[in-house]
Amino acid sequence: MGLELPEGPLSAVGDFLGHLFPDGDVNGLVAMGGGHDRHADRLREHLADGTGSSEAVAATSRGDGIAAFVQNFHHPEGANRNIGDAVSGIRVAGLGLQVSAGIVLAHKGVTLLQYGLVAAALARAAVAGGAGAALVPGIQQAGRRALDKGTDAAVEAVLT
Repeated sequence: MGLELPEGPLSAVGDFLGHLFPDGDVNGLVAMGGGHDRHADRLREHLADGTGSSEAVAATSRGDGIAAFVQNFHHPEGANRNIGDAVSGIRVAGLGLQVSAGIVLAHKGVTLLQYGLVAAALARAAVAGGAGAALVPGIQQAGRRALDKGTDAAVEAVLT
């Protein structure tokens, strides 16, 4: 799933622009998001086991202690409710990691596109000869601005 910078001309473009290729680990982010989902599933199983056990105790036993236990177990701010909320939070965190992976992948794709556009502009300038050489600093500056905007957009997307 991850994109890496191809060796060769695009590496030279990156060096020319002085802009490093984004090195975010897309596969690592996806794996961490999946780990959160699996952990949420395990917690949900524990919650179901605890609920089943409390219902079994309540069905087979009587007394004030059992009534207090059942009331405490089903209290809106009880431990089982907190675990249920934690499951939701863990799932949201996992989804956030997976969305971040998509954003990093998109940022890498945009960077590769910009590198290609800069390489094409440099090739045209080289073909144009002396007049084209005067365009090189402008191409370099425009390429840097475009990459900076892409980086800013990616960072903003991850942080919001």
